[in-house]
Amino acid sequence: MNHSQYYQQGHLVLPPALLFHFEELFPSADDFLVWQFFFYQNTSQLDSIAPSQIAQATGKTVATVNEAIEHLQEAGLLEFKTINLAGEIEMIFDALPALEKLDALLSPKLETEPVLPSNDIKDLVADFERELGRLLSPFEIEDLQKTIHEDHTSVELVRAALREAVFNNKTNWRYIQAILRNWRREGITTLAQVEAKNAEREVQIPKNVTVSDDFLDAMNLWKE
Repeated sequence: MNHSQYYQQGHLVLPPALLFHFEELFPSADDFLVWQFFFYQNTSQLDSIAPSQIAQATGKTVATVNEAIEHLQEAGLLEFKTINLAGEIEMIFDALPALEKLDALLSPKLETEPVLPSNDIKDLVADFERELGRLLSPFEIEDLQKTIHEDHTSVELVRAALREAVFNNKTNWRYIQAILRNWRREGITTLAQVEAKNAEREVQIPKNVTVSDDFLDAMNLWKE
């Protein structure tokens, strides 16, 4: 699922990729700032937002805000629409075009990434929420997807890191990320390698310690 699809589903998470591709998308920092207000409006329960409200919130003039709106429209990053609601004409700005342009910039990369079946990610999120005892935040879900798609970490390996965290009674996402980073540094990329590492660790832990008779006799002296 790409950024524009997440946006259309109502997720209020500003994609970090917007920041790293800012210069390729937005004419200026002021234009980007103004665009974010309409992004917020479109992904929240806010009915409308006026240029005067943006000007007051940002300390800029209404004229500067209106200029930014024009720049965004000219760059194809913001669309102006009118809708008829109960006989009244409402004017709204749609911030979606900027995300569509972002997806177009990232599309060559997205095409080379493996597509994770929706059921797999859904099941993985369910596993996390069950073990962590809470719902994952949108940021955590985004991080989870980036771990799989961008870091090319298998679902089973992520699930193994979750089990490791639960075993160590440290059920938080940052600890799980640390486990995955350590595994990458050690060249561990498969579930089989994790199982081999765990088996090796168990062998190194002494299970039975043989105590000499002299030691037992010495302990008996202390008892007397």
